[in-house]
Amino acid sequence: MTADAPSAGLASGIIAAEEARAATPPPPEEVDRAELPGVGRAAIPFREAMGVGGWSMFTVLFLLAVVEEFDRVAMAVLAPDIQASLGVSDTVIGAIAAGGGALIVLGAVPIGRLADQLRRTAIAGASTALWAVAVLFTAFVPNPGSLFLARAATGLGQANVIPIHPSLLSDAYPIESRGSVYAGHATAAPVGRILGPLAVAGILLFATGPDAWRTVFAVLAVPGALLAVAAFLLKEPARGRNEQLEVLGEVLDDDQPPIALSVAFARLRAIRTFNYLVVGVGALGFALFTVPLFSNLFLEDHFDVDAGGRAVVQAIAVLPTLVVVPLVGHLNQRRLSESPARSLVLCATLVASFGVFAVLAMYMPSLWAFTACLAVAQTLSAAGFAAVYPVVATVVPYQLRSQGFAMLGVYIFLFGAFFGAILAGWISDAWGEQLAVALVALPSSLVGGWLIGRGALHVEADVAHVVRDLEEERREIARIKGGGERPLLQVRHVDFSYGSVQVLFDVDLEVRRGEALALLGTNGAGKSTLLNVISGLAIPTRGTVRLDGRTIGYSTAEARVAMGIVHVSGGRAVFDPLTVRENLEIGAFPIRGQGDAFVRSRIDAALEHFPVLADRLDSCAGDLSGGLQQQLALAKALVLEPEILLVDELSLGLAPVVVGELIGVLERLKASGLTLVIVEQSVNVALELADRAVFMEKGQVRFEGAARDLLARDDLLRAVFLGREGG
Repeated sequence: MTADAPSAGLASGIIAAEEARAATPPPPEEVDRAELPGVGRAAIPFREAMGVGGWSMFTVLFLLAVVEEFDRVAMAVLAPDIQASLGVSDTVIGAIAAGGGALIVLGAVPIGRLADQLRRTAIAGASTALWAVAVLFTAFVPNPGSLFLARAATGLGQANVIPIHPSLLSDAYPIESRGSVYAGHATAAPVGRILGPLAVAGILLFATGPDAWRTVFAVLAVPGALLAVAAFLLKEPARGRNEQLEVLGEVLDDDQPPIALSVAFARLRAIRTFNYLVVGVGALGFALFTVPLFSNLFLEDHFDVDAGGRAVVQAIAVLPTLVVVPLVGHLNQRRLSESPARSLVLCATLVASFGVFAVLAMYMPSLWAFTACLAVAQTLSAAGFAAVYPVVATVVPYQLRSQGFAMLGVYIFLFGAFFGAILAGWISDAWGEQLAVALVALPSSLVGGWLIGRGALHVEADVAHVVRDLEEERREIARIKGGGERPLLQVRHVDFSYGSVQVLFDVDLEVRRGEALALLGTNGAGKSTLLNVISGLAIPTRGTVRLDGRTIGYSTAEARVAMGIVHVSGGRAVFDPLTVRENLEIGAFPIRGQGDAFVRSRIDAALEHFPVLADRLDSCAGDLSGGLQQQLALAKALVLEPEILLVDELSLGLAPVVVGELIGVLERLKASGLTLVIVEQSVNVALELADRAVFMEKGQVRFEGAARDLLARDDLLRAVFLGREGG
């Protein structure tokens, strides 16, 4: 096994994908730093920030992080005692310790989703209460299996820290203070590592015997239960409060539909800075759990240090972080004010250096030299992570912020900590703790630092995207307040890519209620892709989609159907093996919960527009002509009584007489008030049906206006439509 094997396997796929993306980079963007929140402004000191946002939020979150660190420290310090009591190997104790990390991941993802929709302080309180119960259960486990379950439940309770704490801090305190506020919160971990070992040692003065470790966990559960109550009592700050005040001048009502987890992850992965950050900390995660666990095993095996002594060593090793991390936080805030890219470079340097000193500690000849190197390593790690959080809070839209922080947990604990601890345990059983740390910690920290540093190339452009979306929101608010019409459907500044190939570029579109809009353009212009973006079948990399003024860009396709957006996909809208009746019943699935009678009434109403289908309900859909299949596709859509109907390739491959029949149906639907967006190749069809036309070419809107005005644009029509008017 080579020294870089553990981390190279993790990062290779992402690095290859990024290199492929870099082969076809998007056009360079000019970024005006004056528009970036907090950039170019004087940093706000920590104490002044507390005067703005209040001490209660910071204090409770800080103490929660401290107390939850007690449990993690106790597990590391008492690992040899637990091994002896339960009779398990290094590999098994490593897997048990990593079990809590795995549940931190599994819990952080849904908690992050809930935190972007529900009251975050209540979620923090409930999670902490669960943690306290799980810690208490740890004290009574009879075997390794139950211990694994206890640690998993503990991790689930701790899962709120990563997605919720930084999200609350970013909204409670000014942007210009985030570097120092996050650094102050980051000292909670070292404080916990100092007080935790001392608490363990103090409890062991009164609890003796081979099972004294059980008493430690029972006592540690008490402060967590008290802090859970305090978290419930905190006042919830508005999401995105600081960014909205700076860009919009006001805080908007949070009247948006639920954010879908899959959509959120897709949008987050499209943020290039964030992409590098999560993969970088994922690689670093191999070291983050390996070093504290196996350094304690090393202390016992090589220096014959008992549990009390290990607690003292760990407390001494984290003392420098109490001084260094706040200083780095202040320095980082100055760098953020000058350039967010400089902040990421600082972070990359710190985390890369962490692995170097962690390995040096394992080869020191004396206990004091070991402790000194370990102290440097832990200080570098804490300072590096304190520098990551302000950047994440800046490049991620506030609607997705909690889920963005949750993804950090996914990469750290699932990809890094869990596999890193197991791998290091296997190496340790075979060749000892020194080689285990050397083969895992050093390469993972170097790869992680390099990836984080790569994110500096994109950070200012990503922040600018967030600001421009907020500015667009402000302009829309001003337009509506000024008496402007609110369109039923809005698409603003939408970009979309298939992998590394971008196919939509800054697309804007509006559709008024009751209007018929035709999307025209060349093959491959992005018309069908735009419909997919509107209906939720495709997730844009940037931009906003609104329905009747509500932002729906973070909702699933299923949710958008419930909101009234129904999409008839070209050539793929019926199930050939099923009958007409079965197709209609399947189309009615979203309303099935309202009862059979209601569904039958909807189906009957849809069939009134297509009497031919009513006579062929038992015919196989695959046996119908192309025109009847298109009618069936429209009938399935009408069963849902859409507010806006998206029809892709209405006339493609159909005879003119059939197209005429379909146009007649759509005209009647339009007369009834239904809003239509139709992708069409034929100018004749567009002119006959649509009020307005939008012409797209190479993923951009080249024309928007009255359908008949398009005839005057020979430059757009000549190469595309001549000789193809029949559709």
